[in-house]
Amino acid sequence: MVQLKNKKKQLLSFVLFFLITTLIYGCNIRKQPPKCDVFLNEKPQDRFRYDDTTPIAYDKLTRISWYRCNAGQVFQDGECVGEALELNWTEAQSYAREFSASSGKNWRLPEYWQMRELQRFDCISPAIDTRAFPAVKISHYWSRDEHIFSERMSCSVYTFKGQGFCWQRKTAELPFMLVSDENAERIKFLGRVQRVLIDFFN
Repeated sequence: MVQLKNKKKQLLSFVLFFLITTLIYGCNIRKQPPKCDVFLNEKPQDRFRYDDTTPIAYDKLTRISWYRCNAGQVFQDGECVGEALELNWTEAQSYAREFSASSGKNWRLPEYWQMRELQRFDCISPAIDTRAFPAVKISHYWSRDEHIFSERMSCSVYTFKGQGFCWQRKTAELPFMLVSDENAERIKFLGRVQRVLIDFFN
């Protein structure tokens, strides 16, 4: 009888230990990463080349030059001034061409993989280096890639965590970034496969 009670106590202790451990572990899994604008304050920045006098951030990893502000904004004294434009996909493409003509430099909407390459996995909200891009919004951002199965859809990236979405209607009005990418690294085969899979399942 005493042995039976001891076994019940041991079993109960084990069950309680298991439940508490599972609860703690589950909470850790669901814990959100820190916000990038706070998290990156103490982190070294060695990927992008820029300073507070220039509106361009050069990505040494992909050899892409990025306009540091949202399209429609002006870079002044280290800050992005003005309102970010939110246009449909066709209008955004037209704006990039007009911006190129007025600036004398070839600017375009970024390709889908170029937007995804900006994603950080150690922080969120937005999941992007906010030191290089100080005015990025929490929003879907256009890429210049169309959906491979539908001409009415295009790909966007949601900056909160950097997820891709390739069923975005072209009529939606979204903010967008600009790149000058003549010298960019070309997307590798695995990157193309990844994009096809995202197109198919998103």
